[in-house]
Amino acid sequence: MSESVSRHSIRTSIGAAIIIQLTTLVASYTAWALDGCDPYMPFISDTDTNPVSSPFFTLGFTLTGLLLAVIAWQMYSIRLEWIENNSMGTRPRMLNIFSAIFGIISGIFLIWIAYTPWDENLVLHLLQARIIFVSSIAWAILSTMLASEMQVHDMRFERVFKPRRFRTALTVICCVLMALNVLRFIGFGDATSMELSHFESYIETVEICTDLTIPEMSLAALFEWGMVLGLIAVVHTGILEADLICSHESEE
Repeated sequence: MSESVSRHSIRTSIGAAIIIQLTTLVASYTAWALDGCDPYMPFISDTDTNPVSSPFFTLGFTLTGLLLAVIAWQMYSIRLEWIENNSMGTRPRMLNIFSAIFGIISGIFLIWIAYTPWDENLVLHLLQARIIFVSSIAWAILSTMLASEMQVHDMRFERVFKPRRFRTALTVICCVLMALNVLRFIGFGDATSMELSHFESYIETVEICTDLTIPEMSLAALFEWGMVLGLIAVVHTGILEADLICSHESEE
């Protein structure tokens, strides 16, 4: 096994991604609030519209996106070797492939969105955000399904599957609640249209930043933060998975 996909390298990548992402969220929010902006409740992307908090957002999400793409490749590599060594079938192989693809897509679009504030390019930012949400949730679900397959072959992976299943479910619930509150704001009838006036009016409020008075969007933003924290928690389960896969007992 090459050093780039060793247990130590994967633990380092995951640890760095978690620390950088959490630091980014805390720094962006703190700078936003200390600059006099309404602390309840900005979307994470709102902090990229403020000159004080934007540098933390841009640097942090650039590094996080890069690390997530690397982690997706690292996990794909060690999972593939484990699947082959244990003579597992087509289903785990496909789950591994698609979870890696969605993980890499999520990482790439995180880097891209870091340079696309939604007050500068609303249409592109909304597209990027939706792809990030869909690909991240897909990655979490597929990784959970793969852990379920692995525990059937080796019961030690139950320690990965159970917390990952719970954290993924929590992430999905937050995503759904976020979407429902956005729909409450824009109207269910306009949900499939290309009408952006609702978002444009919201961004005008964000640019002032001192009074986020739209309750539906504040709730949506709160659940977005919950979703992102849930995804970070799912990423964390990769540490134990890598330990099990790379252990001598699992390789034999």
